[in-house]
Amino acid sequence: MNNSEQKKAADLGLIQEKTSGKLRWIIIAVVLLIIVVGGWLLLQPEDPAAGQIYKTDTVTRTSLAVTVTATGTVEPKDEVEVSSELSGIMDEVYVDYNDQIKKGQALAKLDTTTLEATVFERASSLKSAKANVTQSEADLEEAQLDYQHYQTVYKLSGGKHPSQQTMDSARIAVTKAKASLEVAKANVDMAQADLDTARTDLVKATLVSPIDGIVLSKDVEPGQTIASNYSAPTLFLLARDLKSMELHVDIDEADIAQIKQGQKATVTVDAWGGRQFDAEIAQIRLASTDDDSTSTVVSYETILDVDNEDLALLPGMTAVTDIKVKSAENVLTVSSAALRYTPASETTAEEQPGADKKSGGGMLFFPGPRRDNRKKGMGDFSGSVENKEFTIWVLRNNQPQPVTIKTGMTDGLRSEIAESDLQEGDEIIVDAVQVQK
Repeated sequence: MNNSEQKKAADLGLIQEKTSGKLRWIIIAVVLLIIVVGGWLLLQPEDPAAGQIYKTDTVTRTSLAVTVTATGTVEPKDEVEVSSELSGIMDEVYVDYNDQIKKGQALAKLDTTTLEATVFERASSLKSAKANVTQSEADLEEAQLDYQHYQTVYKLSGGKHPSQQTMDSARIAVTKAKASLEVAKANVDMAQADLDTARTDLVKATLVSPIDGIVLSKDVEPGQTIASNYSAPTLFLLARDLKSMELHVDIDEADIAQIKQGQKATVTVDAWGGRQFDAEIAQIRLASTDDDSTSTVVSYETILDVDNEDLALLPGMTAVTDIKVKSAENVLTVSSAALRYTPASETTAEEQPGADKKSGGGMLFFPGPRRDNRKKGMGDFSGSVENKEFTIWVLRNNQPQPVTIKTGMTDGLRSEIAESDLQEGDEIIVDAVQVQK
């Protein structure tokens, strides 16, 4: 390589070295600029109102009702089981399912051949026992006459006749005759009782209705053998009146203190869609129904009277009741969601699981429950809010302003404003979506 070429190569290397140094400083400057600008942006205070879309609800006057809901089974008020006290063969059945019946009406009858024979036999025994009484009375009269005769002879003979032994025998004969008469009379009583029993059994062979009502079930057919040696089998189930039914429900121990006899309720069943039947608490049974020893749930059986004038409800239907335990008319209310809302500026990242304050623009921010409200038990809003204070947020000039209220009753969706400066028509924030810019 000659001197000229060596000089050109040296000049080219110098140029490349100068260019590389300038590029390095440019890159460093850009990185520093990004760091400075990013740090400045991160240190800027957030504007909680910027980019937020508020969802509001209006303070309104309305009626509130607190209800306890329970599920149970519809049953007739008065059910009567008709059974047979006698064993035998069922001879006739006079009624069927759903038949209307009157008190004293015959439902069925056992074969009475044997029973009738028993009545005849015991009537004959009674007749015989009465004849024995007549015979015993005659024997007593005869013994008394003999004894009186011996007494007369004894006096007339100056005690010489008859002998003392004869006198004693006559006296004893009178005593025996009296005893025989008493036995005969007792036998009459026994025979009469046996006859009465036989006649009663003959009457019992015909099963009759003890009430005016309807036949719900029939578990017997002609020719069927009825055995009642150990327990009387139920042959018919009768109901007095289906126009007024009972609903049996179990009320949880957490709600039972709110349930009172006479409270009004409504009842619905799947068969009739949204139709509501009027009901009233008739009885709250004091014994708990925690039959399962492994269960920690304690409940109390509660009976409701349900109006069923058109017979739409049928025995055994599953029904749901809403028992009105508390109500208020024309009260100032706010959406219960407002009690859970807090602006983003009031909520730290620790309070908002999943929130990232350093995220870039376009992130959606969902506010959660305020810490002060959670301290008051509002983490789970299913509890009572009555007589508690909350800070809610009123939207004025598109800015949230805190207002303290004292709440009354709630139905879960709306809560009563018991004490506050709020007016009907005020817009209350219930939720917000923040788009960071």
